[in-house]
Parts: sequence; structure tokens; C-alpha cells
Amino acid sequence: MKTKLLFVFAAILIFSFPAFAQNDARIDRIADNAGLLSPQEKANLTELIASLASRYDFDLVIVTETDIGDTRPMDYADDFFDYNGYGLGGDRDGCLFLQVTGSRDYWFSTSGRGIGVLTSTALNKLEASTVKFLKEGNPYEAYRAFLLDWELFLSLDAKGRHYNIFHQWNIIMVAIGWVIAFAIGFIVVAGWKSQMNTALARSESAAYIVPGSLMFRDKRERFLYRTVTKTRRETKSSSSSSGVGRHISSSGRSHGGGGRKF
Repeated sequence: MKTKLLFVFAAILIFSFPAFAQNDARIDRIADNAGLLSPQEKANLTELIASLASRYDFDLVIVTETDIGDTRPMDYADDFFDYNGYGLGGDRDGCLFLQVTGSRDYWFSTSGRGIGVLTSTALNKLEASTVKFLKEGNPYEAYRAFLLDWELFLSLDAKGRHYNIFHQWNIIMVAIGWVIAFAIGFIVVAGWKSQMNTALARSESAAYIVPGSLMFRDKRERFLYRTVTKTRRETKSSSSSSGVGRHISSSGRSHGGGGRKF
């Protein structure tokens, strides 16, 4: 009897193994088609992605290409996400990070829950964290910063909160607080100091002039004119993120995100 049970169990494992292998092969969340990562770097990022997917039920994907032809980065990223079966849960929650080395484009494509999580403030944070490494030619650190930022966003989302300006400008807010505290202290001390001054200020100068020492023989009035010409200076618009709201991809699914050239 035990021999038969072992045989049945072994048969189940043998027939199930191809299915598991096929599923693991399909879920390759790093498509480094431009060959920017070493095997160890890819392994490190894959491990971090798996950890975040397990904790937050959220799919994070990294795609690199040397050229995408005339296709817009937004469309390419959306379609790559949709047609390769990425996204977790019924709404296929996730975000894909596309980098195109030839045209120096990048794009973040969000899906499902990711559309609401990646607010404009969160997108600015994500770009600030990753683009500096892309410009330095350090893609591994850019992708790692991408994943760590999403860890922050998802941890806040789990608490029903979004990344906002108070997180983005935390250091500046602390500095402003110190400045305000210093100003209040200065005003208070100045008030105390003014109360200690018992001397009375005179409103007339007669007390300080020797009698007969100041005489005016000639009185004239002269009016001076000045013409001021102002010319408006034209300013050049800086390169900014082309973040987008919710839009529909070619597969008919909703996406969000943003990106530009680096």
C-alpha cells in the first residue's frame, strides 16, 4: 500500500514539474535586452522584486532596449506589460520601468493599483532617485533606486496613505521650522530689550544745536528727474517630466505613469 502511495505521489510531481517550470520561466521580471546588467546584478534585483511582490502583491518589472523604432516609450512600456502577462491580482497591479539606451528615453508604466499609488509627487521622487544614475551610466543603481522607492510607496499605501510633499521636502520643512523658531526668539528678545531702554528720544533737533550756529542765506528747490526703462527677459523652459494621467493602451487596459529623456 505504501509503495502504491509513493508511486502516485511521484507521478504527480513528475507531471506537475513542467507546469511549474513553465510558470517560473514566464515570470521573468527583468528583460535586459540591452545587456546592461551582470548576472549577479540581475540576481540581486530579481530577489528584491520577488520580496516586494510577496509582501505587497505588486508586480515590478524592468525592461531595457537599445532601440524601439518609431514607437513611443509610453506605448512600448504599456504593451510590454500587457502582452507579457505582468501584473498581480485581478486588476494586474504593477509598474514597469523601461529604459531605451539608443534614444535615452525612460518610462514608468503603472497598472491597476499602481496608477493611484504613483501620484505626481511620487513620480517626481521616482525620477529624482533614478535619473541621476541613468545619466551617470549606472543602470543597476537606477533600477535598485526604482525598487526601493516603490517599497516606500507601497508601505505607505498599505497604511492608506500616499507619498506627498511632506515626505519629499522633509529636510526643507525641518529647516523652515528652525528659521521660524529663530525668528520668534529674535522678536521676543528684541521686545524684552526695548522694555529695558528708559531713555526718551527727542522729536526735535533744537536741543542738539548751538544757538546761532546754523543759518541759511540762500533757499532753492531743485527737482531731479529719472527715466527707467524695463525690458522683459525671455526665459527658456526647462526640461520637465511628461507625466500622464490614466490612459488606454492598445490592449484596451488602463495605464498611468510618466517619463522623458535623460
